[in-house]
Amino acid sequence: MSAPDLIQLVIRGSIKKTVLDEARQLHNMTAGNPEGVAAARALGDLSHNVYVPLADAPTVGSELLFLDTWNSIDGLQKFFSDPQVQAGGNMMFESRDPVIALPADVYTFTLRAPKDRPERFVGLVRGKVKSKDAAKAFFDGMQKGINKARLSGLVSHEIFYVVSPQGPTNEVIGIDFWHDAEAMGKFYDGAGTALYDLFESKPATSRWKQPPGQWVEW
Repeated sequence: MSAPDLIQLVIRGSIKKTVLDEARQLHNMTAGNPEGVAAARALGDLSHNVYVPLADAPTVGSELLFLDTWNSIDGLQKFFSDPQVQAGGNMMFESRDPVIALPADVYTFTLRAPKDRPERFVGLVRGKVKSKDAAKAFFDGMQKGINKARLSGLVSHEIFYVVSPQGPTNEVIGIDFWHDAEAMGKFYDGAGTALYDLFESKPATSRWKQPPGQWVEW
């Protein structure tokens, strides 16, 4: 399976249950329902992971971020068109923004994490680029900084383009995984604003962590 065959589903939304354990129970009852999980996986859902904003307190949730990887766009659309799936999302989210994206033809990488660094943190960037050619040149050039980023705990770096019913767009979603939240923050804070010049307007950036407790993932 080549990388372009994999589809990135990103769902970010504000949640109705702000007590995080209540949100966890609701997630496990809806998205984590065994029959629903089996149906999603049968249609091509390879993985489902949940994150909350890095700044949230341990017991409180303001938003949830779902990162799912699929290998069937038809299966994805069929699954989420099911009224029961839609109803489950409505129970969980006050509002949500689901996005389907495909891997961009730019430099990306995935590294192994040390055994004693099991936690995962996510850096997210999203916005419309002025030029795909300029974006490719910039992201391809990021390989020069991989050594410094790795010292700060970077595990993987991926870039996607959002697709719409009309076809590909110039909207980028960048997803970085880290194993050190503090070092991730220092790296981003010291990175400067060169990345922003690629975009039509300032992109949305956010930082995420794994929530406590047992969340159904696969």
